[in-house]
Amino acid sequence: MEFECFCDRLDAERFYGFISKIYNQVKVEKQIAPTKEAASALIFEQLEKLGKLRENGILTEEEFTEQKKKLLEQLS
Repeated sequence: MEFECFCDRLDAERFYGFISKIYNQVKVEKQIAPTKEAASALIFEQLEKLGKLRENGILTEEEFTEQKKKLLEQLS
């Protein structure tokens, strides 16, 4: 592949040195499981949001109860 470059060789080598570290890096994505405390906090936030949706009439009492049950099961 050819391309026209308006930089000198030294600039190209610096650029390659910078990019090659990123490009050739082995990507190993580790998914860190959230701590139980963080997971609990997220669940409680979702419960609060569900409560607001119920209060505003967006969710019925049955829908709220069903979703609440699902969230609380995640705490166990």
